Amino acid sequence: MVPILVLVLYLLAEPPAADPWVEVRLTVSRDPYTSSDQVTLCRVRAQNLGGRRWQGKTLAFEARSVGADPVRQRGRFGLELEPYGSLETLVALPGRHAAVEVVPIKGRVGASKESKWRSARKKSRKRS
Repeated sequence: MVPILVLVLYLLAEPPAADPWVEVRLTVSRDPYTSSDQVTLCRVRAQNLGGRRWQGKTLAFEARSVGADPVRQRGRFGLELEPYGSLETLVALPGRHAAVEVVPIKGRVGASKESKWRSARKKSRKRS
């Protein structure tokens, strides 16, 4: 009886989605109240349309200005995106821009480059 129950639960379980952008939608809006001539501040919002939880560090994006002189700025979210929830962060683009778009990019999972470098450095130290 137990093996049949395990088999049924295995077949009914949803496979984990490898790509968060199937369930997560990004939007960007220029913040007119805090922007200046030197910097354009934009609010990037991630909205989870699915029932899965996502780590903020896996939700990386690139904000781009639309126009003759394109400027790019990369960012990611902190914390955790709850099912059917939303996260918001600010991005600063140098210069004054009227239109901005946002596109998802592949986020880093795991340790950062700096922590990997530190652990490699500790391993290479000779102990006396």
